[in-house]
Amino acid sequence: MTNLSWSFASIWNESLEQGRTERPYKARETIWAGEVGGAMLDRYQKFFGVKPSNPYDVRSLRKFEAGNIWEWIVGIVLKRAGLLHSSQKWVKYQYPHCLSVTGKKDYEIGGKFDFEKAQAELHDLELPEFLDRTIDNVLAYFKEKYPDGLPVAPLEIKSVGSFMFERYWVLQTADPRHKMQLFHYLKADNQPEGHLVLISKDDCRMIEVGVLNPSPIENEYKKDIEQFSKYIFGKTTPPKEPEIVYQPETGRFSQNFKVAYSQYLTLNYGYKNQAEFDAKYKPQIAKWNRTLNRMVNGDNMTKLNLETIAEIKKTFPNLDEIVERDKKLKAEGLLEEVSEDNG
Repeated sequence: MTNLSWSFASIWNESLEQGRTERPYKARETIWAGEVGGAMLDRYQKFFGVKPSNPYDVRSLRKFEAGNIWEWIVGIVLKRAGLLHSSQKWVKYQYPHCLSVTGKKDYEIGGKFDFEKAQAELHDLELPEFLDRTIDNVLAYFKEKYPDGLPVAPLEIKSVGSFMFERYWVLQTADPRHKMQLFHYLKADNQPEGHLVLISKDDCRMIEVGVLNPSPIENEYKKDIEQFSKYIFGKTTPPKEPEIVYQPETGRFSQNFKVAYSQYLTLNYGYKNQAEFDAKYKPQIAKWNRTLNRMVNGDNMTKLNLETIAEIKKTFPNLDEIVERDKKLKAEGLLEEVSEDNG
């Protein structure tokens, strides 16, 4: 490699790794909105200030920073288009006899726009051409369709990896945890609707999922808060998460990401790191998914398939229901084939 007098990449990478302030681990009295729907055992330990046995590594922290960049880009578009009403607004809600939940909205958009001012300021920023084009289109659309402005509504931004984005794109849905987080903002401010925007990190595509208030989402939101509050008030440790799960979004078995990405992976489950956890289950899950695929296709079962079915049913006695669900997904074109390589 050529010996250069200086390296821009080195400066960039070192800057990302430095200067990030670690939050102190201390007990608190409220639930963060982004935690609702997450692993209760992890949340319980965080709530009481237990220091993680597996803190986020540098790569994970950079992923968070990449998400912040996308959120910032959307904010620039909203601001320049005259759509931004407020940002990073803290809101709080509490059911009777439960812990309070608090969080801050990414953005609120709406109100009366000054289209001419927004247009005049746009080209002075020297933004990339695709952002200029996007903002121009946004301005033209809202000027024509909503000349008197929009009702104020929260806009929550989430950047997503390509694998899960494709699934969300096909199903036009989002992670239930993100829906509950957005619902919290609606509940706290008594707003009728919110917009959850998912951005593909790879190709800039967006999905927008609406969340309403009132909504059936409140059932899961409230159930989660009530259950977690019982654990906290009773100082009762929640159970561990199952290490293998069936994912309705993909129609497949997988390692439980709530375990794999746990900051308490060693403390709670005894694995040194995520690689050790994945190594234990990856071959088993690949075998399970190949057998599931054959069942969905109606293939003849081999001796190994029958042995695998018996193995699966020890953990998932509802396997037959899962097969019927996957058959329906496949008929609707929402289920990909499982190959020998991808499990």
